[in-house]
Amino acid sequence: MARRTSAVEIPYERLADPSADLTEALWKGFGPDGLGIVTVSGVPDFPVLRDSLLPLAQQFADLPEDVKHAHEHAASSFNVGWSHGKEALRSGMPDTHKGSFYANPLQDNYDDVDQETAAKYCSYYSPNIWPRNHLPQLEHSFKQLGRLVIDVGLLLAQHCSK
Repeated sequence: MARRTSAVEIPYERLADPSADLTEALWKGFGPDGLGIVTVSGVPDFPVLRDSLLPLAQQFADLPEDVKHAHEHAASSFNVGWSHGKEALRSGMPDTHKGSFYANPLQDNYDDVDQETAAKYCSYYSPNIWPRNHLPQLEHSFKQLGRLVIDVGLLLAQHCSK
């Protein structure tokens, strides 16, 4: 069988149906000849939530440097908050062509994790850093879209585990 050169698309309606048989589509996407990519089309609320969040990315990037710097978290290897020029390209040069804002959309802090574990694995257990004083709507929009993406991923995982 020839390797696929395009992603497999699954309509959300089928993904949301627990009785749907997605074996063929999942095999085409994730099987040995698959590209390893499955897309989900028609996700309710996705366009509205995306359109709400994306302009905020530019607004954050336009904030003064000292404000953005206050939202960096070096101890987590920049896995929380703002990151610009911290990741290296293959050549070893810093990637300054994009900026990223990282946060956990499901949990703001990890009070349920003991301090020793949190310190040892601070890349995973550092609390979110939201720009509440400068761009308060970012937190809400980020969490809404993030939760939706996770929910769709969980639906996909349920079909994969059948």
